[in-house]
This record gives sequence, C-alpha cells and structure tokens, in this order.
Amino acid sequence: MEIEQTDADRLLGLEKLFASDEPIEFSRSQPFEQEHDLHSKDRREKFLLDIERGDRKRARLKFQTRARRTIVLARIDIDGKPHRNLDNYPHRPGERFTGVHIHLYREGFDDRVAFLPEDLPGFRIPAGVLDVDWLLAFFDFCNIIDPPAIQTVF
Repeated sequence: MEIEQTDADRLLGLEKLFASDEPIEFSRSQPFEQEHDLHSKDRREKFLLDIERGDRKRARLKFQTRARRTIVLARIDIDGKPHRNLDNYPHRPGERFTGVHIHLYREGFDDRVAFLPEDLPGFRIPAGVLDVDWLLAFFDFCNIIDPPAIQTVF
C-alpha cells in the first residue's frame, strides 16, 4: 500500500497515545518482539508501535511506527545488519549504513531510505547511552505522548 508523502508526514506528525497503560517490558539482553496499539488524540487514526530486540540473525534493536497496519512511517535500527541506501534516491545514494540509523516513509520508496539521526532536524539524539534512551527519543520523534512506564529487565 502506498500513500502520498503529505499524508505520511501528517500521520507521523499526529500526536499518538498508547491504547493501554500497561507497562512496557524492555529486555536489555534477551530477544523479544512487541506490538503496541496507538491511536491519534481524536481517535480517528490507529497506529502500531513495534519494539524488537533480535537475536544474531536479525537487527539487534528496532523500533518502528506503522500506520494503517502496514505502512512503516519511521523505523530506527540500532546495531542491525549493515545495508546500503537506494542508488536512485537523492539522499546519501548508495551509502552504507551501520550503527544507529532511521528509515522514513518516502513516497515511491516506502521505508527503504535511511537517514543518520543527525540528518533529521526533528530527531533529538539522546544524551544517555542506554537503549531505553533511544526508545524515548524515538517516541518524541514520532510524537508518541504520555507513554506508559517502561520496566527494564535483564
């Protein structure tokens, strides 16, 4: 499914709330996958938040926000498998990304275009070094407000 860029930008900019106030259980070392329901303040739009810590075969840590169940609006990969940006997209064409980088929906390219956090004026690089600090920075970037408590487990 493809949407116009203006619609994707609008959806990313909407304030999003968690549908549940249950704490987020965040493992610092064990693989896990979570899907959390979000909605816009006016409840007209629904979103999904995925939080995943992979094993050695997948991205070490991934957070992503989806609209309309399948459209990835934004995704942050932390220490995932290195990959290259598309050659036919004007932002950093063919550049190899490692470490922390952010994928954004781009019309005609879906979420296959990567950006460094410092390339995005709206992304505030966290002062802390913990994975949870990056999660909170991602919440801020995606306009996810009033998140539930985050319980860190080892």
